Amino acid sequence: MKKRYATLKDIAKALGVSVTTVHKALNGHPDVSKETRKRVLEVTEKLGYIKNETASNLRTSGSNTIAFISSNISNPFYEQVIKGMNQAAEDFGYMLLITNLINDSRDDLVRSIEILMKKRIDGLIIAANMLALNHQDLRKYKIREFCVAFGTVFPPEEFDVVSPNNFKGGYIATKHLIESGCKKIAMLHSSNFEIEKNLNERFKGYLRALQDHNIEFSQELLFIQKQFMSKSYGTQSAYEILKEKLKTTQFDGLFCYNDETAYGAIEAIKESGLRIPEDIAVVGYDNLEFSRMISPQLTSITFDKYKLGYKAVEMLLERINHPELNPRIELIDVKIVVRESSKGGIR
Repeated sequence: MKKRYATLKDIAKALGVSVTTVHKALNGHPDVSKETRKRVLEVTEKLGYIKNETASNLRTSGSNTIAFISSNISNPFYEQVIKGMNQAAEDFGYMLLITNLINDSRDDLVRSIEILMKKRIDGLIIAANMLALNHQDLRKYKIREFCVAFGTVFPPEEFDVVSPNNFKGGYIATKHLIESGCKKIAMLHSSNFEIEKNLNERFKGYLRALQDHNIEFSQELLFIQKQFMSKSYGTQSAYEILKEKLKTTQFDGLFCYNDETAYGAIEAIKESGLRIPEDIAVVGYDNLEFSRMISPQLTSITFDKYKLGYKAVEMLLERINHPELNPRIELIDVKIVVRESSKGGIR
């Protein structure tokens, strides 16, 4: 009979700690105490653990491979996210596969999951329309047992989720515009915001900030953008919406749900002859690299995208090791980076 080597799961069970803690101890992470690391090393030697062997998979039939599925991998947002995922995968002895969906549909998502399952992956991180999956899909692929939802369209009561704190982001963006002197603050939002949890939270933050500052919400100041499949079309769509709204609607502040749409909005505002931020102040979301390069430089909500990706992998490994745990939500903190498009005190 082939000898079965000890796995990280065996070590974690013996010590009563998580697999993540064992990983960190074996890799010398500073947030693991010397005493814990000593205990981990003693147990690994006792159980005969061999690092980086196939036997170290969390699943005995696994392949030391995890996968990330996205519906828009070309978005510059994912550059640092994927770096964080890759680093976490390397730290914990895993290979990361990246899959980009052609269409954000059930058929495309299921097809990708089936292909990855055939590769005997150990777990999935999904940034795609998980609401497209039906209950039969969830049972068939046992997705709840080895999946982390990545701040996108998901039923949060059923999955582990890692996401920026989007409610706080929407709140501080709007609060900043108010404190800059804006009285009529519009929000440019996606047509999917009512079903996409992350976008809906940004809208809720916007509403709460208005309420806390005794500003009545006006439906005419909610600008809805049509669904788009590329960054360039998202920018163009925002540009076209603002060109029309500027003819009929008065506002002096604009919160855009991402930086691409903010860029399109800025171009439309400048072409109309209005000044930024003197006439209309603008705030974006995601703090992408180009936000510092456009004119005026864009104020934006930022967060640690590298940490977001790293944490997604950590949560996935914990889920694989403890499928019985209740679903968890991990929120990454956000803050505002103030630049030329909204500098206050000028009204």
